[in-house]
This record gives sequence, structure tokens and C-alpha cells, in this order.
Amino acid sequence: MIGADAPIHPGEGVKEQRNRITNDEWKSGQIGKMITKKGREGGFSLLELAIAMLIIAVLVAVVILMVTGFFSEARETGLESDLRVVKNAVDAYILQSSKWPTADGGGPPPGESALIDFDASFIREGETFSFYPHFISKLPRHYDEGVWRIDSAALVSVDMDPEEY
Repeated sequence: MIGADAPIHPGEGVKEQRNRITNDEWKSGQIGKMITKKGREGGFSLLELAIAMLIIAVLVAVVILMVTGFFSEARETGLESDLRVVKNAVDAYILQSSKWPTADGGGPPPGESALIDFDASFIREGETFSFYPHFISKLPRHYDEGVWRIDSAALVSVDMDPEEY
């Protein structure tokens, strides 16, 4: 049967319907009205493939950077930079205030270290100067975690693994 009287077979695809229909009926064009495609058949569009390849490329790049140690080197470089900045700020603070940037303003006993107080301040000629922001313009990472220390020789250190910085 062809046309509106043709039996309906739910779930049957275009290929299955075509196999049920004779070649003459197919070539005559009478079947075109009966068979409608509901969406495209299997496969991916070019855009979908390009997006998938882009995602895979980004993931591969991240893995390569992690394996080569790029991120750990960047963390270590950031730590070294922060150590230099804090050391310079500590030196300037001690020179101008004759105090240490610690909770009590005193230096640690020989061979020991004390936590750096980034809120330390002193008054000179009626004006208050704070360690931050007057001597250090940008707070280093982990400044509020109690890991920044200063020893009796005014050397600055950080009590954490550089890999975690």
C-alpha cells in the first residue's frame, strides 16, 4: 500500500520503510509524502567535532603543563618574589621605627623566629605608619595563615611547602 492507506510501523526508520516499498514506488516519488525524516540520521556535525577536538586539546595542554612542572615553577617564583618584597618591607620598617613588625614590636630571641604582624604599626611625629600598606603595598599569599616568620637576623621565611604556595 502506498500513501495515506499505508500501514504505520512505529519506530521504523527511513531505511526500513524503503525496504518495504518496491523500487518502482520509490522512484515514482509517491513515497516522498509518506516518509518524513524526523531529524538527521547518526553522526556528528563538523562544529560538534571541532568543539570536541578543542576540549581535548585544552585538556592535553593542561596535563602537559602539570607534568612538566610549569605550575610548580610558577608557585616557587611567586614565593621567591613575595619573600623579597616582605624582606625589603621588614628592613624598611625596622629602620624607620626601630621596632620589629611583630605582635609585641620586639625581635625574636637569637636562634628563634616570630610571626610577622602585617597589621603592626608605629607613630612618628603624630602620624601612624602601618606595615601594610605603608611598607608593603600588596599582601603576600597566605599572609593571614600565620606562616610568615622573621628570625633574629631579620631573615624572612614561610612555614609551608613551596609546592603548596
